[in-house]
Amino acid sequence: MSGPLRAVDAGTLAPEAALALDEAMVRVQPSEPALLLWRTSPAVVIGRFQRADWEIAAAACAARGVRVWRRFTGGGAVYLDSGTLCIAVVAPAGHPWSALEIPALYDPLLDGMVAACGCMGVEATRDERTVRVGGRKVTGIAAHRGRYASLVHGTLLLDADLDSLRACLAGPRGGDLAGAPRPSPSRPDHVANVGHVEDAAAAIVDAFGAAAGELTREEVDAAERLAGTRYRDAAWHAGHWDGVTPQDVRAVLGGRAG
Repeated sequence: MSGPLRAVDAGTLAPEAALALDEAMVRVQPSEPALLLWRTSPAVVIGRFQRADWEIAAAACAARGVRVWRRFTGGGAVYLDSGTLCIAVVAPAGHPWSALEIPALYDPLLDGMVAACGCMGVEATRDERTVRVGGRKVTGIAAHRGRYASLVHGTLLLDADLDSLRACLAGPRGGDLAGAPRPSPSRPDHVANVGHVEDAAAAIVDAFGAAAGELTREEVDAAERLAGTRYRDAAWHAGHWDGVTPQDVRAVLGGRAG
C-alpha cells in the first residue's frame, strides 16, 4: 500500500455517532488518506438503498434490543456488535486511490484486510468485494465517491454473535412494493468469525502501514452535526419506505420520530 495513512481508532461509539463519523470523513476536505476504526453496541445497519422491513426480522431485533440504522453508502445489511470491528479507508480527491474505478476502488481496503488477517495468524483470501476465511465471508464492503474524498468501509467479524446476526437479518427479502421504490436487496452469504484477537485494531493499523493520528476539528464538528440531525431522525432510517414501514419495524428503527 502506498502513501502515509493517518490511523484513527475511535473506540466504541453509539451507532448514530459511528455512522455519522464515517460520513463526516468525506464531507470535509482531508489533506491525507486515513484509516478509521470503531466498534459499536448491537445494531443492524442497512444500506442506503435498502428497505428495512425486507431486510430484518423485527421480532428478533426487538427481543435482543437491537435497533436498525441506515448508513449513507449502498450495499447490504450487516449486524454489528462489540465482536465486529468496522474499518474505513478514506482518500482525498486527487489521491491515486480516489481515481480508481469500481471494483479497483475496493482494492486498498480488501488487500489491507487480507494482510491484517495474516498478521493475526489467519489465512484469508479476497475477491472483488469480500474477504474470506475458509471460504466463509469475514469482510464485506461499501463505498462512496464524493467531491472531497472517497471512502471504502467494511467490517471484520472477530467474535461476533453469529446467532443474533442470523436471527436479526432473517428478513423476508421481498414483498409488495406498495407504490414505493424498488429497494436494493442484500445477498445472503455464509459468514464466519476470524476469532478473538487481543488487539485486532493494532494488528490492522500495522498491516496498513499506518501511523496513529487524531480526528481534525472539522471532522469532529461534521460528525456531531450529522449525528444530531440525520442519524437521530427515524425518517432517515426508514428512507423512501417511511410511509409503508410496518409498525413493528418502525419500533426498532434508530433515531427518534417526529
